[in-house]
Amino acid sequence: MLKTGFKDDLSELNKNNRLMRRPKAGSDSTKHSIAKANNIAISAGTSRLNRILDQPHKDRVSYVPASSQNDLDRGPDFSPSYQQAALNQAKEEVKNPNDPDEVGKYVAKIVVPELKVDSRSIGGTIKNKRNLIQETLVSMRCHNFEFMADKDSISQLALAYPNQYAKHKRSLGFGGGTKIRNKIKYIFLVRSTNYPLIASKEKEVPGYRKGYIDSDEDFDDEASYDRMFRPEQESQDEDGKVEEAEKEEIEEISSFPVLICMSINPDGTNPDVMKLVELEHLTTVQNISTGGATVLQLVFADGDTIKIDFAVEETPDMTDVASATMRKERFIWSLLQIHAMLCTSVVERSSLGSRTNQGSNSKDRLLQPLNVRNLDKAELQYVATVNGFLRDSSALCALLDRQKNIGSAQLDMDALEEDEKKDEMDGIAYDMMMGNFSTRVAIYHSADERAEAEEVLNATHLKAGIEEEDSAADVLASELQNRMRELEAETCMRLIAWEDEKHFSIIGQNPYERESEDAMSLGNLFRTLDLLDKELETMEVWLHDRAAVIKPLTDDCRDIEEENRQLEQQWKSYEILSDELKRLLTGVGIPKSSEKVLKNPASALVYDADGSIDIEASEPGVDKIHIAGKALKDAMENAKRAGGLHLRAVNERVEQLVRMVSGFCTALAQIIVTVMEQIKTDVMESSDNGKVSKSDTHAMIAKKIRDTQRKFQSSLLGYMKLIEVLALLKPDLLEAIRDAYSEMVTEGILMKKRMKGYFQALPGKNAAYLNLISKDLKDYHPTFENHEESSTVNATDISYSLSELLPVIAREAYFTAALFGLSSKQMDGREKKRNFESAKRSVDYSTQYFRYYIQRTCGIIQDVEDPSQLITPKLKGDPMLSLVASIHLNEAMDQYIDREKKGGDHSLSLAYVRATILGLRKKVDKQWVEWIEEQIEWVKSHPGVPLNGKRAGIFASFSRFPTYLDHIILCCREGKTNYTPDFSSIQVVSYYLQKLAGALLESLRQCSERETTDQQYAANVMKMENSYHFSQQIKDRGPEISALFTKQLTKSSTICKQSTDAYLGWMIKREFKALHTLFSQISRIRRDVGDKDVPIHIPRTTFVKTLQKESNREVMKEKIATIYARMEKHLSEEGKLLPVAWKALVKVLYEWFGRWEKLSTQCYKHVLEPSAVDVVRLAKQKAGGSAINKQKFTSAVEAIKMANIQNAAIGGKGQGNRLKMMSKKK
Repeated sequence: MLKTGFKDDLSELNKNNRLMRRPKAGSDSTKHSIAKANNIAISAGTSRLNRILDQPHKDRVSYVPASSQNDLDRGPDFSPSYQQAALNQAKEEVKNPNDPDEVGKYVAKIVVPELKVDSRSIGGTIKNKRNLIQETLVSMRCHNFEFMADKDSISQLALAYPNQYAKHKRSLGFGGGTKIRNKIKYIFLVRSTNYPLIASKEKEVPGYRKGYIDSDEDFDDEASYDRMFRPEQESQDEDGKVEEAEKEEIEEISSFPVLICMSINPDGTNPDVMKLVELEHLTTVQNISTGGATVLQLVFADGDTIKIDFAVEETPDMTDVASATMRKERFIWSLLQIHAMLCTSVVERSSLGSRTNQGSNSKDRLLQPLNVRNLDKAELQYVATVNGFLRDSSALCALLDRQKNIGSAQLDMDALEEDEKKDEMDGIAYDMMMGNFSTRVAIYHSADERAEAEEVLNATHLKAGIEEEDSAADVLASELQNRMRELEAETCMRLIAWEDEKHFSIIGQNPYERESEDAMSLGNLFRTLDLLDKELETMEVWLHDRAAVIKPLTDDCRDIEEENRQLEQQWKSYEILSDELKRLLTGVGIPKSSEKVLKNPASALVYDADGSIDIEASEPGVDKIHIAGKALKDAMENAKRAGGLHLRAVNERVEQLVRMVSGFCTALAQIIVTVMEQIKTDVMESSDNGKVSKSDTHAMIAKKIRDTQRKFQSSLLGYMKLIEVLALLKPDLLEAIRDAYSEMVTEGILMKKRMKGYFQALPGKNAAYLNLISKDLKDYHPTFENHEESSTVNATDISYSLSELLPVIAREAYFTAALFGLSSKQMDGREKKRNFESAKRSVDYSTQYFRYYIQRTCGIIQDVEDPSQLITPKLKGDPMLSLVASIHLNEAMDQYIDREKKGGDHSLSLAYVRATILGLRKKVDKQWVEWIEEQIEWVKSHPGVPLNGKRAGIFASFSRFPTYLDHIILCCREGKTNYTPDFSSIQVVSYYLQKLAGALLESLRQCSERETTDQQYAANVMKMENSYHFSQQIKDRGPEISALFTKQLTKSSTICKQSTDAYLGWMIKREFKALHTLFSQISRIRRDVGDKDVPIHIPRTTFVKTLQKESNREVMKEKIATIYARMEKHLSEEGKLLPVAWKALVKVLYEWFGRWEKLSTQCYKHVLEPSAVDVVRLAKQKAGGSAINKQKFTSAVEAIKMANIQNAAIGGKGQGNRLKMMSKKK
């Protein structure tokens, strides 16, 4: 549709250019004008624009699918659970927001949180207040509401969990969002209860809250409050028979109602609670007559005031004041009924119970009296009865039905007829309106009423003998009747005297002079009244006679006046119409100077001899085009704003403007793309069309790229006004122009030839992608020595390319956003996301060759749909290169964080660079993480570990892991000195390195707990050796590595200590079995009977004999030597644990022999020989001698190796054999 319109506009534009000015035939100006238009129409830029417009919309570069518009900033934490929550939220909306009942159910179900149950409300003293649901009592639409006082919009005291209200709003997505006018306003009365008024009906509503009411229980719609206050009362079945309730009675729990003012979008979304206040604090209901008959004002105890206007224009036939007034009266009547039944009556009932149980301490618990101003309650109840307010409200019907049995009088409603039931319900409603409910406790509404009652009672004198209440009441009633008669007589006398004085003051004399004013003065009043009646009758007769004569004259005068008024109004209307039409046509007019430019914008530009646009000389013409475009936009806006499109003259003029907009925007798009194409050609020619010589370094090439980009963009700055005009008049064409710009950047500034030359000029020659075979952990040597393992991964290529080209990418993103206005601060969040995605796709296309070569530099393998296409299964990329690339990308990310929060184009460009870096990191992290998972599986296979665990030594996985860490540090330090990255700050790297280290310790635990592993000593030896080796190797690699594996180091140290203690204890118990058994028995006996009785159980001769046999010096030397030999056999040389373990053993020997020496001295007064110090000395001597022998043996072995080398050089082996024999003799 778009491309067809473009071609039509192009043909029309060419036609206009040919016919625009027709001077004499063969005029030079005519030929020059046509040539200028034709040059642009056939330019390379126009051809590019036509090709882009011919493409399907989905094939465009900057096309953004609808499904991806909201996926931009989900982040790494976005999961399907959040997506499902968002889908569930989308389902919760009001289908018909104009239906008060449907909106009321939605508010109770979704919007309103659980309300607080006050101690004075129904069931307020019950401890278990769970399973409460929200119930809407009144739902009324209004025109507007105004909050007069500066109070909190949400009363926190009304909420059961006020701290969770903000989280409740955020979880449901209420509030905020796009501001929409003409929102629908509603007023609600809502409460929380476990016993809803219409529970059986709500259970039939789809999606109603479940879990609050058991579906197996059948609640009666006519259940009354006596079920709560009198749980022992029996209920009647359908047959009228009284039977005991079979199911458990429910104690009702309910909060006080709250008043909610809410607005909702016309599409039923985004409800916003603007006010929530407790109804029990209501003090005044005032009918406002000054603001119109539809305004109501509510005043609360804390000074909060709400003014509500019920003038809602739902349909054209409901705009009259009568319907709005009826809606207001319905709300006031419902409000007064609910306040009386659920606030005043409930509080007074609870206060009555409190006074009964606690005396009069609860008198201040009553609510303030409700004042009703400018409103007659009796008249309001009459209006409610006539218009059937009660019949239309099911909630109030159920509420009054429950209220009917509260009090002393019990009515049998079932025995009444339907009409009688209605009358009875209306009577109950009238009683509730007037405050005549049976639970009334508050006698006086104000302090004045109380003072007046005290005055009457104090003036009443009761006889001394009267003590009964009925007699006192009769006397009091008689006194009150007498006082009423006196007041009436005094009032009549005062009125009569006032009339007499008024009459006498007129005639100037007083024929009745009396000291007192009595009933005799009525005669003058009667005479005056008769005289007035006669005069009025005479006047009426006179007026009646004159009316018949004057009527024809008055009728003629009235007709003449009406005709004159119509003529005058017609004359004024014609004058106003003329002025209005002149104003409308003037508003949609365009100056002649601008009209010429609008018909042919190419005429405002300057051309060179070749017919190309002169970029610098045409900038004044750009200003003319910009002014003309603004004038055209203003004319269109004036036509839309002023109206009058139904007039033929205005409509024809607007149609001309629309055609002019189409042709002008088409020509403008051609000019913009032609200018871009021309600038690109000039800039590339000045830079040798992107050629790269062999002598150019990567820094020189990067500087050329930056210079070319700066020239291209600075030349386009003067033509940004044209894009601004195009965005105002026809923004649909901006997408095609943006695609053309991206193509030009790809073909010019960031062309493939230049990108390829840059990456080949890097120190590593961009050859990292050639090494795609991964090296597994098992392929590393336990010692990091040979040259193959010390090879690096050309990390400097990654560092240089990121530091030199990422600023170019950021500048490109910034200029794209600024040129096409994609980052305006006036946009809402959703439109900003969509524009960012469009900008990202455009810049991605512009930088496609950079992203291609940087992926190769980072070792990223392109996605392969069929894994069988890989040459070898190991062709998954170099994991070391992926890890190093991830570290460098993470460091580059810190430079593009918007810490200043500037917003606009700057923030968008930084966000694009971060998105690019994150995209690369995800790919390299994925390759490295897959390799880590494979190594973890290899570690779990326990390679090289014997089944019985004996002589296992250092596991292959434990010995190669430190070598892998050395390789990582070596690769990261490439090109840098004394540099170790902070692995702990990189979440992905730290997590998976720790996971690999944890897999090592877990493998050690599994090997030690296998059924085939020897549990006497082999399990402890393997844990002791490998955990010690792990700890030492990690600590030897610096503080950064130690900080990374802090948790694993703590765990390995614990394992090493526990296994060492167990192993050394087993060694001592095995070699000194007799001594350990002897002193264990002595220790047990000593604990039971004491030191003195130990020789009784173990004789001294036996004790001494055992010591002489097992603990003499020669035997001790032999046993220590045996322990050392056994430990040397158990521990491997590569673990280097023997000196440490022997030192720990010496310490344990000292502790044990010291304890045994103490027992020998205390129990037998015998000195242990050798002592604990002597044993330690013997152990140290053994360790020293073994170290010397080991050193001599090592020297001999080295001599044999050298001899073998020399013998091999001369071709003989005899000398080597003799050295071997000598070493054996030694």
